[in-house]
Parts: sequence; C-alpha cells; structure tokens
Amino acid sequence: MLDFTELSKDGQDLEQMVRELLFSLGHKIYWSGRGPDGGKDLICVEEYKSVFKSTSKKWLIQCKHNAKSGASVGVGDLDNIIDSCGHHECDGYVLVTSTQPSSTVVQRLESINDSPRNNLTATYWDSVELERMLSTPKLWAIAQRFFPTSAKGWQIYASERPNHWTANFKGYYFHITNRIGSDCDIYLDVIENKLNDIEQYTKHELPENHFLRLRCVFYDDKCGGFRWYIDYMHPFEEKAIGTAEQFEEAFYEGDADGYDFKVRDYSEHSDHYDPDHYDFYDRYMGQFMMGMFRPR
Repeated sequence: MLDFTELSKDGQDLEQMVRELLFSLGHKIYWSGRGPDGGKDLICVEEYKSVFKSTSKKWLIQCKHNAKSGASVGVGDLDNIIDSCGHHECDGYVLVTSTQPSSTVVQRLESINDSPRNNLTATYWDSVELERMLSTPKLWAIAQRFFPTSAKGWQIYASERPNHWTANFKGYYFHITNRIGSDCDIYLDVIENKLNDIEQYTKHELPENHFLRLRCVFYDDKCGGFRWYIDYMHPFEEKAIGTAEQFEEAFYEGDADGYDFKVRDYSEHSDHYDPDHYDFYDRYMGQFMMGMFRPR
C-alpha cells in the first residue's frame, strides 16, 4: 500500500502528483493560482472527440492533504464550490484528498449534482482511488517518484505478447522485450546496474537539468547481448553537449551490447511536458520489439 505521509506536509507533492497523473492520462492541465488555503488549484480540460462536433469539459481540482493527521476532509476545509467553479468558468469539480472526505462533504457534493439550479458535476478522489489509479503500468512510475519508500522495487506488467513487458523501477518507466523468450526476471539485475550507470553519468558528466532516460531494453536471447534505448534530455533553451553517436561511443564497452541514443530538448515549465510522455515510446514500438535502431 502507498503511504501518503511520504508526501510533503505542505501539500505541494500531492498537487504535483495529481497534475502528473492527469497529464499522463492525456488531459490538458493548468495551474489556476493559489487557493484560499494556500494550495494551488488545478484546471483540467477533458476533451471528447466526435465525428460531428468535438466538445470538452473543464474541471476545477482542489487538493487537500491530511495524511499526516489522518483526518477526514470536512465541510470547513472547502470554499464555496459553486462560486469557485463559476470564477474559473468550470463545469466540473473534483476534491482530491490523501485521506477521505467526511460524510457531510460527500452529501454536499451529491447535493450539487442533484441541484437543478446549476449545471455542475461534483465528485471526489480519496486515497483509495488515487492508489487504484496509480497501480497501472503507465502511472506506477509516478507513484515511485512520489512514494520512494512504499512504492520501491520492481513492478512488471505483462502485455499481450509473451516477450514484451512494461516495467517501473526507481521512478523509471520503460519497456522490456526479448527476441524469443517469455521471461525477463533472470536479467533484472543487469538492468538495475545499467540504470545505476545512467544515474552516475547524469550526476558526473551532464549539466544541471540535463539527464538520461531509459526507454526500452531489448535482449537478444539467441545471440546474446542487449540493446539499450536511451534518450538524452536537455532544456530547449540550452545547447546539447553531445550527439547521439558520441553518447553511444561513451557507453560502449566492447561487449555484445548495443546502444541507441536520441537527443531531445524539453521545456520543464510547459503544461504538456512529462519525462515519460507517450510520444517517447508509442512511435518506436516496432523498433523496440525487433531490436532495431530508431530513425535518426
């Protein structure tokens, strides 16, 4: 079970975690500014595709972090939900809590839903719902980032292919593929050592805010050796310190392993940035499965 007391006492970790979670689910997320209790409200735009006319729903999300005390969120912890949604032009409201809402809060949210005087949807996510959502292949990496103790260790999820898995470890999200075999447990220690090498290289060889991110590990269990798919990430306003070929040469140790580096820039402050955005994975699944180089 996730221990929500690991999140920072001021609630900023909870707010940031919810933002990362919603972004990873494909929604547009914006900060609305400080709320009356000092927390930062979130605005989530949920889009609905249609062959006739696409629509969207705008949600106001307020986070309440009581895990340290274990107390339920009471009515006194909330502001005027209807007024707040009207101020931000939202037609939906979500209370997110690291504990649970009180029965009176639940009744208040239900009364908003039942009222004919407004066109507002109100609901909540408690700690149980947050843990359920985070316990998926894509989102467990977020859990490991914010819960380094209770979410530590390997999480490996099978796919529809017997030689393909999705893995989360130490906050990394990546794929594992074999050429033939249907087992990856036997070389997890090899991957762990490579991740340590990546972290040490990032720490000692790269400037601040430049980092390496493992995307996939392909194991050639017929001929031996691995192919490591790694992205070098650098801020878009700063120049890359090397090319893909230079990184591949730096990591090559003369063994059967191969490296496939890509150089990418990013904007940390963009509402659409995530270090594990699906764009870094989905378009290259063919190369990941076959152990081939990604297009330069």
